[in-house]
Amino acid sequence: MERRKRRNIGNILDALVDKDGIKTEVTITLTNQTLLKIIGGLLISGVAIIVVAHVVKNIIPNAQLTAIEKEIINIKQTL
Repeated sequence: MERRKRRNIGNILDALVDKDGIKTEVTITLTNQTLLKIIGGLLISGVAIIVVAHVVKNIIPNAQLTAIEKEIINIKQTL
């Protein structure tokens, strides 16, 4: 069984800083699984935004619309 390297602050700092200063090169490796997770997350967040907008629009009453309806009822009663 292989021994795992233990992470400590010294190893992490050595990986980030070299003799010239802070390393600025970043390598990102995306696997198919990672890309699918990112795409799934974006799709789910888009659907969630649409659902929240729909709920807010249809369930929470519009104050202006309510005021207009009351005025129309008042005008009908007066006539």
